[in-house]
Amino acid sequence: MRETEEVAQLLRELKSRSGLSYGALAKRLHLSTSALHRYCNGDVMPTEFAPLERLSQLCEATPEERVELYRLWVVARAVRGSKPAAAPETPEPAAATPAPDRAPGVAPRRRARRWGALAAATAIAVLAAVGIVVIGLKTDQAGADSARAADVRPSAGAPSPSLSASRSPSPSLSAAAAGASPSGTAAGADPSISAPVTVSVHPSGWGSQCDQYLVDRPPSEVPWPPAVPDVAGWVSQVGAVPGHYQSVKLTVQGTGREPVLLTGINVRVTRVAAPLAWNVYAVGEGCGGGIGLHAYDVDLDAAHPVPVVSDGSTGLPLRVSESDPVVIAVDAETTSHDVSWYLELEWTTGTRKGTVTADPGHGTPFRTSAVKGRPLYVYPNGGTAWEPRAPRG
Repeated sequence: MRETEEVAQLLRELKSRSGLSYGALAKRLHLSTSALHRYCNGDVMPTEFAPLERLSQLCEATPEERVELYRLWVVARAVRGSKPAAAPETPEPAAATPAPDRAPGVAPRRRARRWGALAAATAIAVLAAVGIVVIGLKTDQAGADSARAADVRPSAGAPSPSLSASRSPSPSLSAAAAGASPSGTAAGADPSISAPVTVSVHPSGWGSQCDQYLVDRPPSEVPWPPAVPDVAGWVSQVGAVPGHYQSVKLTVQGTGREPVLLTGINVRVTRVAAPLAWNVYAVGEGCGGGIGLHAYDVDLDAAHPVPVVSDGSTGLPLRVSESDPVVIAVDAETTSHDVSWYLELEWTTGTRKGTVTADPGHGTPFRTSAVKGRPLYVYPNGGTAWEPRAPRG
């Protein structure tokens, strides 16, 4: 299969350039050596992108290479359909050993830095206790928007939902409640026709090890930080909420051969409240680069949050099709509030146009809370318990 071989070829190039042996690289990835061999030979395509993203980070792939690797993986998985993976990776316990030696003559490369005005870490793990959610909504979003506008109740343990005196809800919220948001169903769109694109939503932390979470529990009741693939379960178990910022990655793919033009992206705020008065837990000590050729920054504390193209990135319009998906990263930040929000993508093809909603699924919005002044705890490498640190701003 050509798509699988292209993925394998890029993996082999990254592995070769790293100067690491299969055994050394597999140990760092917490995979068996045989599983890594099968990935690089094209014998097996992982059902999740997380192990390939971790490999690209360890091999210090460029942002362009990470985007291409993800694009090829998406296409290969689509071609394979629902066939099960031939052999899932076998986890191995992490070894507390020094970094493996590189091959002679291969100089270590400088660690990729997180880039983007708001440190957009669009690497891969799952926040908000959800997995990958594929959304293919109809162009008529009035009903869904009205439901979001009506549901402004905080979850258990949250502070009062009263809005800050200096903040009012996004104007799109009241418009959505009336079923006529500024960027809702576009003029001339047929509400009975499904959108010609699907959107896979990968919430913050997918592959990242620098995220912070607010948890309404003391350190003694919070499990140690999970491995990247297990973040979703950890978040669900402790009821965690993303702290300070939240990075969301959208993979947009056409449903047919006809190209679709993505023309805009909008932020819809459904709720603004005082920051959560919970403890802050950092799940890692370092941050790697991420996939972000098409990246946006969002200030959730603004009166009317608007996505702004990140430094060094490119934005919309973009063309997508079934064989040519694109990845859009959105990094939202709040330093003063507890904000619930979701995204809309505007699309057009031929004479049709409309919007597709991107959220964690089931009509629930993303949620991000400020962490300023809250107690901070970290779990050091090799440690046995959470340890306090000076609060972050």
